[in-house]
Amino acid sequence: MIEQLTDILADQAKAAARKGAVFAAIGVVMLIGAGFLLAAVYMALAASFGGVAAALAIGGTLVTLALVALAIVLERDPGDAIDHPADDKDASRSRKTEDDVMFDLLVHSAIAGYATGQGDKTRMQSGFDQIITDLGMLGVFDPPAAKPDQQAEPSDPNAKMAG
Repeated sequence: MIEQLTDILADQAKAAARKGAVFAAIGVVMLIGAGFLLAAVYMALAASFGGVAAALAIGGTLVTLALVALAIVLERDPGDAIDHPADDKDASRSRKTEDDVMFDLLVHSAIAGYATGQGDKTRMQSGFDQIITDLGMLGVFDPPAAKPDQQAEPSDPNAKMAG
């Protein structure tokens, strides 16, 4: 009877080892593929924005994803680690530097990601609203400034308008 149990345990251990080896091989292939995808994203961003900006964008994104994953695994809210602003929000917002807003954007991204992982729709929406506010403070949604050389030409009374 003990021999039967040890044989069963040995068979289960062999099956688990095979399954672990398959998962390890799949993981290695996925990591190599992810490396090539990151290289392609880096090359595309570097061609458009320069090497430093591309590296900062990819690095910031990966750090944010890692922090969200860590928070989910540890089951802790990333927002617990920061000081929440006082009621006088308008005065504090006018004193924030661009670096402060970028850091807030990183933390709010982690909060929204954590809430998404936990399925908390209210905190997820709040996190996304904070992200939009941070992007607005950075001027992402501001209309582009008109260039001085692009002045309106005098209208021709004989020209026909499309419509």
